[in-house]
Amino acid sequence: MVVKLPTSTEPAPRPDGIAAVDRALLVLLAFREADRGVTLGELSRRTGLYKSALSRIMVTLLRHRFAMRYEDGRYGLGPALGHLGALFERSTDMAGVLMPGLQELARETNESASFYVREEDRRLCLLRVDSGQNVRDNVRVGSLLPLDRGAAGRILRRFAEAGAPVPLQDFAAVTIGERDRELAAVAAPVFGVRQRLLGALCVSGTATRFSAPDKVRQARHLVLRMAARMTAALGGDARVFDGAPDPHGS
Repeated sequence: MVVKLPTSTEPAPRPDGIAAVDRALLVLLAFREADRGVTLGELSRRTGLYKSALSRIMVTLLRHRFAMRYEDGRYGLGPALGHLGALFERSTDMAGVLMPGLQELARETNESASFYVREEDRRLCLLRVDSGQNVRDNVRVGSLLPLDRGAAGRILRRFAEAGAPVPLQDFAAVTIGERDRELAAVAAPVFGVRQRLLGALCVSGTATRFSAPDKVRQARHLVLRMAARMTAALGGDARVFDGAPDPHGS
């Protein structure tokens, strides 16, 4: 389940694609969340396309409502994209996307992998793959756990309640002995369309096994990597995970 994110540079011509379509998609992907209208000059700077080529592309995008033009001449994204985004959300089989990732994560870490969603003031275990360890935490799909304890609970609260962007170093939560003194976990957020928080991806095991710094570093790296891949597959922007530092020094 590897999703390659688009880049912000002009795509080179490919024998297996259509250059005009590549350029039109490049223009759409050049818009940013904070934009409140973008000039043709700024789009040219972001894409590397000449203004003359951009003008022709924008005519097509405007015709099909993938872009809109404001009275001052600036451009914005059009309503057709919102329609497609809603269709994507309704048609995506979230379990079908997440389960292979959970299986891979459990195999790589040799620990249990779970996906939690917020359920009012608690967290619900929506999906889970148990580890092959003889000693492991006993959580089942459908279990409701505290929201104020454990790595997954921290992530669900941190990203749902943040009044400002969450720093990259806080994209992973590590807890040892917080919900249960014998247990430990590492968790990270998974986002969907419009960067909506979908849930928390979590790897959990015994506090004894996670007491080794190398174990925590490896689990943190693998959880963040899988959270980025799941985010991309579910319509979110996985680039928010780029360069997430390891506060433990890995």
